[in-house]
Amino acid sequence: MSKTVPSPLKFDALSDKIESFETQKICRAYKAMGIDVTRYFKDLKEIELFQCRSTGYKFYYPFSVIGDAEFYKELSLKRENYYSTRWEHLQILPSLNTSQKILEIGSGFGVFLNLLKGKGITAEGIELNPEALNNCKEQQLKVHNQLIEDFVKDSVEQFDVVCYFQVLEHITNIYDFISNSLLALKPGGRLIIGVPNNNPYLFINDKFHTLNLPPHHAGLWDKNSLKSLEKIFNISLDSLTFEPLEKTYNQFLPTYLANTNAINAFLIKSINKIAPRLLKKLMCRFVNGRNIIAVFKK
Repeated sequence: MSKTVPSPLKFDALSDKIESFETQKICRAYKAMGIDVTRYFKDLKEIELFQCRSTGYKFYYPFSVIGDAEFYKELSLKRENYYSTRWEHLQILPSLNTSQKILEIGSGFGVFLNLLKGKGITAEGIELNPEALNNCKEQQLKVHNQLIEDFVKDSVEQFDVVCYFQVLEHITNIYDFISNSLLALKPGGRLIIGVPNNNPYLFINDKFHTLNLPPHHAGLWDKNSLKSLEKIFNISLDSLTFEPLEKTYNQFLPTYLANTNAINAFLIKSINKIAPRLLKKLMCRFVNGRNIIAVFKK
């Protein structure tokens, strides 16, 4: 495969290969979860991870290895908590009110839409997973089975807020996706993006984390690549918020110890035996949590 490819986020920028992953190892990891993903890696011994020179955005290549609607249907059936109330939902909810009209792209089983409904806020969603879509319809939620580029043809500048939580990391055609979602947004409206934090929570400390690999994830976001969006699109960054590490510390520490170097692991284990509360306090102060919310103004 190539050592450089065009960036899917900034077309006039090149991206460099920074890592490769054996497809057999990826398939075994998903098989352990009860999901067969071999069809996505046919005739491929490895896939590659590239990083955009201009934005720092990392993405897996080739794009053909990213999951389709059927994959997400299967995943949602295998993992009961795949669509659930998230930190991002509760963090953003207080900033929304009944005077606003909201579009959520990637509504899943309607968790966030129901939270908005409970506050009397007008909202609708977009969802492609057929299982989730049917569930939303049963709940009488207004959810469209359309791609954003089709939906926005009749919805230009119709929304005060456009949001997507845990969606952008699944998209290959990033530039077009964000461009079309911004078309649905009124001037002065807010674009709210929630994604996994891949620096350092997932990628550095656990780069073979199954659900952070294709076919589940297409790209890896961090604070720098999110900040770069205001240089590409006609938006300005209002805020960037990290999920507190304390919320997932018990999952983070074993992962950190398993992936750091031997000397560092020894030191951390020693401190954890002597003063576990102190270690937790220090870690939670200096390490960001596993998710990020970026809020932009159009």
